[in-house]
Amino acid sequence: MTPIEKAIKAAGSQAKLARALGKTSQFIYRIKKSGGKISTQDISADKWKEVTGLPKSELFPEYQD
Repeated sequence: MTPIEKAIKAAGSQAKLARALGKTSQFIYRIKKSGGKISTQDISADKWKEVTGLPKSELFPEYQD
């Protein structure tokens, strides 16, 4: 399961995740289609963690707690 798939599952749906992040569903769709790796370019790692409740190491495999 890719990081974005984990985030979607934790949020309940792609639309719910997008709303919680202040983005559109298309934003999430583009992440899914580009391999599922989450970037911190537009949204901070802390915001992803806050919205999903997942540890950064789940969302960003290169991150070490």
